[in-house]
Amino acid sequence: MESSSSECPIDSLPPEIMHIIFDFLDLETLKSASLTCHRWERIFAKYCTSRFKLCIDTKDRKNPDSTEPPTKRLQRATKMLKRTQRVYRHVHLSLMYGRFGPKHTNGVFSTIFAPHWLQQLVVLDLNLALDSEHMVTEVSDAIAKMSCLQELSATFCHKRPDGTIFIGGKYFCQFTKLANSSLHKLKVRCLLPGFIDCPNMRSLDVSLELDKKSIADKIYLRHNEQEGTLWRVEQIEELVIDHLTSDDNLDVTEYLRQFLQHMPHLKSLRLGAFDVPDKMLQVIADSCPRLEELALKYLKVDDPDILRHLSKLTQLRNLGVWYALGTHDHPLSFASVNLPRLEKLYNNEAIFDFQSLACIPSVKWCKISPNVRRRPRSLVCDGFAEHWQQLRFLWLNLTYVQDLANILLAELPKMPALEMLVLEDVFKLPDLHTFLPPLPQLKRLVIYHKKEILQQYHNTAELAKLVPNVKRIEMSENKYRYQYDFVGIF
Repeated sequence: MESSSSECPIDSLPPEIMHIIFDFLDLETLKSASLTCHRWERIFAKYCTSRFKLCIDTKDRKNPDSTEPPTKRLQRATKMLKRTQRVYRHVHLSLMYGRFGPKHTNGVFSTIFAPHWLQQLVVLDLNLALDSEHMVTEVSDAIAKMSCLQELSATFCHKRPDGTIFIGGKYFCQFTKLANSSLHKLKVRCLLPGFIDCPNMRSLDVSLELDKKSIADKIYLRHNEQEGTLWRVEQIEELVIDHLTSDDNLDVTEYLRQFLQHMPHLKSLRLGAFDVPDKMLQVIADSCPRLEELALKYLKVDDPDILRHLSKLTQLRNLGVWYALGTHDHPLSFASVNLPRLEKLYNNEAIFDFQSLACIPSVKWCKISPNVRRRPRSLVCDGFAEHWQQLRFLWLNLTYVQDLANILLAELPKMPALEMLVLEDVFKLPDLHTFLPPLPQLKRLVIYHKKEILQQYHNTAELAKLVPNVKRIEMSENKYRYQYDFVGIF
């Protein structure tokens, strides 16, 4: 088919191909491309909606020394919102800094919560200070009208007398009702909805601080009474409890048992900054028979065989323990554990009895951070690799065992099935090729470190000789050290 010589071939490309081209352009070139013609501008606008988010923040994150009042920043954001023709699916609104009355916030809220915005928002992230509590009813009403909303994060921060911000405390702001028919994921901090009715919600992330006057203590004690269920959570599959504390000698473990009983389909449970003792772990195992993923930040260990309770979780595939409190001399043992489907294992400073790992041959993926502080060296090094013959993926964070890195790495040839190795914070990285043993079984090698350290590494050729089946050694700046997603990025 012939085409006019004046017609640019690229103009006939479908938007999907144009999006791929945009992926390879830097920001300035991308901006220039968007101004080429009306068609490209429309394609670019659609490209932005799926990749970028609109951020409105009353604190200048790029210029901490800025003297511009938060109210001025909010006014500029309001003007921009009224002018823009672009569609935004993801909006982040932070009004934590500065004091705003209705006259300051009405402009932003009247735009974001206008009918055409309500029908396009997919992700909404709200950070509001408690002195903006008058917005809560307006926000609650608007959320109910967002027909495409998939994710909602709402944080209400407290202000100290000196104006500084902190998150936490038992004085919660309260929604009268939180209802949305499309919402899939909900995260709330310092805010407890009095009523949740989101039938499609599968993920819930909350922080609960219990006392006799808090709504958290009454949510399920009132279940099946005249008021009905206050929170509709029977369909929840993923639960994150960031904090769970109590005053007045309330039984936190019993509350958790009641809470979990209303989630019969729960598959993923992550518990944050609070201790999980033996009794609570037993409650979890008894209450969540379908659990596939369990992550504990603090496991309080009085018995090295505490993990035996997990044998009831026959569907468990992923297990993470960041800190095992009380295991300085007695590492966690898997000797009494029967988890036939366990595939991924993560620990930060928790020490496992490596010999007992032979009891869970199904594990193929492991991320560990060995630590010799206050622990005998033998607990960290002895039997490290010989009981993991089946392991295919290993992520080693060597931050706390710099002097023992060569000893641990020398064990890797004992893992014949190992296909991928991630090394994080290797001490004396430029000399890695001198103490890493030959690993012909590896197919992928990733090294994480600080950017300035990576720039000093020039021995890739020598390292490549030790891993002949690795096509390309990947080196990347360490950006994942403080993320608690133990499933990882691979």
